[in-house]
This record gives sequence, structure tokens and C-alpha cells, in this order.
Amino acid sequence: MGQLLPVRDVGDIGVVTDIRPASLPINAFTKAKNVRFDEGKVGRSPVFRKIKESLGFNPRFSYGVPANSSGNFASIILMSDTYEFKAYANSALVSKQGSLSATSASVHPFTGTSLADITYINRIDQPPVFMSNGGSNFAVLSQFGSTDSNGNAVIWRTESIRAYGDFLLALNTTEGGVNFPSRVRFSTPALANNVPSTWNEADTTASAGFNDLVQMKTGIVDGMTLGTKFIVYSKDQVWLMEFVGGTFIHNFRKLFSDCGVINQNCIAEVEGAHYVFDHDDIYIHDSNTRQSICDERVSNYIFGGLNTAKTNRCFVHHNPELDEVMFCYVSGDDMAEYTNGDRCNRAAVFNYKSQTWSFMDLPNVSSSTHGTISSSATYENSNTYENIGGSYYSQEAGYDVHSLFVGEDSSLDGITSDKLYGLDLSDSGSLSFDLDTEANKSPYLEREGIDLDEMSPLSGYKVITKIFPQVDTSNPDKQFVFTFGSSDLLGNTTAYQGSITFDGATDYKIDTRASGRYLSYKMAVSDNKDFSFLGFDLDVLTTGRR
Repeated sequence: MGQLLPVRDVGDIGVVTDIRPASLPINAFTKAKNVRFDEGKVGRSPVFRKIKESLGFNPRFSYGVPANSSGNFASIILMSDTYEFKAYANSALVSKQGSLSATSASVHPFTGTSLADITYINRIDQPPVFMSNGGSNFAVLSQFGSTDSNGNAVIWRTESIRAYGDFLLALNTTEGGVNFPSRVRFSTPALANNVPSTWNEADTTASAGFNDLVQMKTGIVDGMTLGTKFIVYSKDQVWLMEFVGGTFIHNFRKLFSDCGVINQNCIAEVEGAHYVFDHDDIYIHDSNTRQSICDERVSNYIFGGLNTAKTNRCFVHHNPELDEVMFCYVSGDDMAEYTNGDRCNRAAVFNYKSQTWSFMDLPNVSSSTHGTISSSATYENSNTYENIGGSYYSQEAGYDVHSLFVGEDSSLDGITSDKLYGLDLSDSGSLSFDLDTEANKSPYLEREGIDLDEMSPLSGYKVITKIFPQVDTSNPDKQFVFTFGSSDLLGNTTAYQGSITFDGATDYKIDTRASGRYLSYKMAVSDNKDFSFLGFDLDVLTTGRR
């Protein structure tokens, strides 16, 4: 027997792709997907469950309508590239099109917001539309626009529509065919259950108006509230908007001149800060200080794999239940398993509690939201126990707020229909809908370039004879597939041996003869059940010195 080396807290660091493996601590990983790092352990990432399949159209955008001021149940609004509007509630999908006309397919992003119990949806090539909470159909926001000196209607369009306080904001407007890329236009304050009465800045009885941020050269992309403030983003600048009242109504000042946002819906507000997906960085700021959270960690991997022709597909999702922010994009990276779709196939996932990165396969999804869902699947009406995915949890309250995604079919990737998904932990979640076997891929971990220098005086040719994994799972048939390898020189391709199956219920060690100056291992899990990988012990021999 050689020297027994304990490795613990394998969930403390997460994935680091941008630093050479030999320089990393042993409990860091060089690749990982469909896993999450939390409380010092590695576990299964959340899984996709089928809320509704065969939607009947290709979903482009989703918006969870908040419960109104009376607390009444709200629906999930789904929109297609062809400008169809439907609402999901209580397992039913109902058209909300009203008199709106469907259009030819467009890849323009949608934005959505709620103000005073009214939901607004916008796309740059169409007028903003609205629907009251519990309303029957969407309708054009006729107040958005103006008239010329002859009384003729002047058509307005906007890149993004957002709520700020009692105001509705239009960001980057086109008015009468003339684009005002740096314009922030604001309505008069909206009364409860009413749309704003006017956007006319000339109306001295109202508080409507606009501000052109003349120093902004690339055009406003989007914006989002941050506490009592509103943050405006272009491609390369960030501005702060703040209500001050009086003559000026709002004050504006520039925050940053060397960063911006990559697309609409690419900002998440979390605990008093914005997490922002930019063109070449992912950063966090609180309107005062800013820092990158991916630099020298996963930046090269994210932006090296990002399909720059499809940045208009990018979006960001905050999962507060798991303390995670998901940066979703179309990728051609070497871990991608969904490769034939037109929507997002990859999420870079940042856990802001553990400060770790991981990656996740996405089943050709185009949007996410938060919405209230009533579970309807039970043991009796589910196909199999496996499809339930572990434990069944009833919802005594009837409805809970969940992370929801919409995705398009992709026959070449085995996704057979357009779907509304719920994202939930496999065994310990609360959604009882069937697990979608088409939408979930297996967990995978890889660590290359282990030299053991920081753990012991071992400094030569190393031989691992035994490994004692520490795994915890409530599923007695859980199996882990390990593969071990090595290389003798930095930068050389790792030579991997055959795989070895480890049964967490019956096995306690793995016998191997992986040998070399730099050691590597991979771990794969073949099913979608939860697990915890806590660490391992290595039995190591040395047979030479450098």
C-alpha cells in the first residue's frame, strides 16, 4: 500500500477552464456539466419536467404574469416567432390573440413587464400590447404614439418596454420612422388596473417625457430596476436613471463606459445587484462597483463556444431556490449534446452562494420565466416511477412559483415537440410532473492534470492503485462510471483507460493502475436521480523523481 491521500470538499471550487490544470487545486474541475456545486459537494443539476408538450407552435418567449393585487392566480403567457399569444393555466393552453394579427416569423427578442395589474409585451417590429390580469385577450397599446401637426398618427416602436416605479418605459424608440437609439421615453404614472393615460411630453398636466442620452453611441439594448433605481444598458455603456420629481422628473448619469449587455433579457437582479451577460464578459455590479465573475475562471470557454451569429437568442434566468443564475446561449463547445437546434443549448451556471461555476445542457430553449404551476401528475397517471424522477411531493397550497422554460422541437436531437418545461430538483423538488427523458442529459465531471504537489512531497511518476469514492445517494441502485488516465507532459492529451462502474450501495473502492506524472479522472452518472459526491481517498505510489 502506498500513501493514502484524502481529497474533500470537491464542490468548493467548481469548474475552472481558463487556468492550466496543473496550477489548480485538486478539488477543482476542468470540465463539468449537468451538475451543481454546493456546500462542498457535487450533486445533480435540476432536471426538466414536462409541464405541457405539443404546444402547437414554436415558442419564442414566455412571461409569468404576477398574481394581481388581490392575490389571484396568474397564467403563463407564451409567444411565438410568428406573434401568436397563448396562456397556460391549469393544464390548458388558451389563445390570447384577440384582434392581433399573426406575422411572418421573426427572431426579434420580446420583452415583457407588469405594472398596476397590467401585463405588457413588446417586440421592436410591432406596437406594444397589453392585457389586464385575468383578461381575455391582448390589445394594442394605442396610447403609445403621437399625432403630427395635421392630426395624423405618428407610429412609435421600441426595443424594450419596462416598468419603473409607477412609470412605463420605452427604451430605444423609433418615432415616425426616425430612430432615437439613446432615447428613454417614460409615460405618465399608471393608475391601478389602468394603462398610462399618455406618453405626450407636451401635456403639462402629466409627467410623461423623454431623455436622450447623447453620449451613448451604440443604442440602448435593455434595462432593469435595481432597488429604487433603474439601470439602462447599451452594448458598451451603463447608465443610471433615478426618479427625482419636480421639473426634471428623472435624473440620468453614466455609470460605466466599457461594458454593456449582449441582448434583451440578459440581466438578473439578485440581492441588490445586477448579474449581466455582456459580449465578452459576465459581470456583477451594484450601481457603484463592478467586477467580472468569469474572468480567469470560465470566460474563455463560454465566449470561445458562443455562437456570435445567434447572440439574439441569449437570455439570463435567476433560480432563487438554488441560489443560481443561468446564462443561456447557443454554443458549439465540445460538451454540447444538443447541436442541431436554433435556440439555446448551453447554460453557464453561477452559484452565488458557493461562488462556483458549472455548465448545463439545454434542450433547444428560447426563454425562461417564473410562474405559478399546479402539479397534476401523480403515481397513478404517470407512465413510470422513473418518469416521476424520485419522490412525489403534493402541493397542499395548490400552486407554487417555479422556474419555467420553453423549448422548440429538434428532431435530430430527439426532441419531438415544442414544450413548456419546469426546472426542478429530481428527488427533492416540488414539481410532480413527469421528468422529460428527451430534455435531460447525464451528469459529467472531469479533472485533468493532477500533480498532487500541494498535497504531499510526491513529485515524480505516480501510480494510483486504489480510489475510495465518498458518494451519498438515497437511490440504492445508483451507479457511477469512473475513467482514469494520465499524461507525462503538460499539454499532452490524456490517455484514458477503460471505464469502471462503481455501485454506491455495494462498493467502497475502485482498483486501478493509472500512472503518470499528471493524473486525470472522469465521472459520469447514467440516470437523472439526485446524488452527492463528497470526495475520495487516493492510494498513491511513486516510482521516480523529476
